[in-house]
Amino acid sequence: MLVSKLFANQAIRFATVGVSNTVIDFVVFMLLQSFTGVVAAQFIGYGAGTLNSYLWNRRWTFARGKGFDFSEIIRFLLVNITVAIITAIAISLVPASIPVWIAKIAVTILGLGINYTVSKLWVFR
Repeated sequence: MLVSKLFANQAIRFATVGVSNTVIDFVVFMLLQSFTGVVAAQFIGYGAGTLNSYLWNRRWTFARGKGFDFSEIIRFLLVNITVAIITAIAISLVPASIPVWIAKIAVTILGLGINYTVSKLWVFR
């Protein structure tokens, strides 16, 4: 009962999905960054987390049902491509003296704030 009440809150559901997205993004990023560089790893990791995000946020967080909504997918992609570009630029600007995992955490927080706000107000309206 307590668990279902907790997850009744949309922001909590978004945060829960966000944690799984972040884990996927972070693991993919850390595995690839020494081979591809931080910018490419940022795009690939973010893309993997984004796929997870769409599937869970559409069905669970914002409860959009089973119907296909092409305009929703376009809005989702526009937001996430924009956030991916912003975070890739941001991570490329971090000085090399800062550990890469700290830079990754910082840009993830930046992306989360933008993504939640725009998803709630525009993507899954």
